[in-house]
Amino acid sequence: MSGKDFAIGILSVTAVILLTGLIIVHAVLPRQAMAFGQNAAGGDYLVTTSQLDQGSELLVILDTATDRMNVYLFNSQLGQVELLQPPIQIDKLPEARDRGRR
Repeated sequence: MSGKDFAIGILSVTAVILLTGLIIVHAVLPRQAMAFGQNAAGGDYLVTTSQLDQGSELLVILDTATDRMNVYLFNSQLGQVELLQPPIQIDKLPEARDRGRR
């Protein structure tokens, strides 16, 4: 057995191992990540998640300095995050006015 035959054998075994690994990686589907009920605060912002339905969640961002709230939704068909509605003025909500009276 020459050095050339040995090198071809090693390269063939390596190619089979890499091909097997590639097939396994593509065959096993990754699990969908869900993060319901997670909260974070930093500076003037409060970030939390909320569940919209069985398969989708919302990202809610509250700016406490301006009392505005944005809600974002992940569009899985387009693969991007979209603004669900324009910013909501928190201090203009009926519940906010009622709380001030109590």
